[in-house]
Amino acid sequence: MKKIFTILGVVAITATAFSQELLSNPGFETGLAPWAAGTSSSYTAPTISTTNFHSGTQSAGYTAPTATTGFYQNIPVTAGETYVISFWYKATGDDTDARLWSVYKDAANAPVYTTADAKTDSFRTNDGYLTPAAEWTKHTAEMIAGPTATNLDVAVRAYNGATIAQFDDFSVMNKATMAVSDVSNFDKQIKMNTNLGNALTVILPSKATVNIYSAEGRLVSSNRVNSGDSINTSSLNKGMYIVTVDNGTAKVSRKVMKN
Repeated sequence: MKKIFTILGVVAITATAFSQELLSNPGFETGLAPWAAGTSSSYTAPTISTTNFHSGTQSAGYTAPTATTGFYQNIPVTAGETYVISFWYKATGDDTDARLWSVYKDAANAPVYTTADAKTDSFRTNDGYLTPAAEWTKHTAEMIAGPTATNLDVAVRAYNGATIAQFDDFSVMNKATMAVSDVSNFDKQIKMNTNLGNALTVILPSKATVNIYSAEGRLVSSNRVNSGDSINTSSLNKGMYIVTVDNGTAKVSRKVMKN
C-alpha cells in the first residue's frame, strides 16, 4: 500500500505551469511568422510541416539541407534576468545536425555574450550539437541576460549533415515568473472511463502522454495520444490502476478499475 500512496502523492496533485510565454506563434500553428530565416543573410526559411509535429498540427524544419541554415525570432528581455528556452526537436544525420544557437543583444543589436567560453554557453548548446534524436525530444537551456542586454535572438541552426532537423513547441520564459500552479483547470478538461473493459478512452485539451501504472507502482502502458484516442487494456489483469495524463507542463491522475 505504501507504493500506492507514493504514486498518488507524486503525480496527482502538482504540476509546473508557465505564467507568461514570451514568444509569438511558438508552435507554428499560424505558419512561420514572426519567425524568419536567419540570423545570417544566407539562411533559408524552414518548411512548415503538417504531417510531422510534436503537438498541434504543424512544425518547422529542414530536410537534407545543403548548407548551414536556420531561423529565429527576436524578443525583448531585461538585463540581469535569467531566461529559459525550451523546444522539441528531431535531428538525424551524421550527428552534427542541429543546434540551439541563440544570443542576447544590446540596443545597437550587437551580441552580448554572457560567458567567456562558448563551451559554457548553454544558449549555444555548449559549443556542441543537439543530441541526435529520431523521435521528438525536448531540449531546455537557461542563462542570465548580460548587463547591457535588451533583446534575445531565439535561434536554431541546421547543418548539411542532417537528413532532418525539425522543431516544434518553443517556449521562452523569464525564470522569475515560472511557478508551481494549481492544476484544476487542466484536470477539469480530462475525461476518461474509470471502469475499464478492453479500452481506456481519454478526452484531452491537446495531445498528451498517458501512462498506466499498476497499484504497486509498475508502469504497464505508455502512449502519446490525441483527444478521443483509445488505449487497448484487454491484457491488463483485474484490479486498480493509476492513469497519469501529462501534457509537458501539467500532470494529473485518475484511479481506474479493470473489470
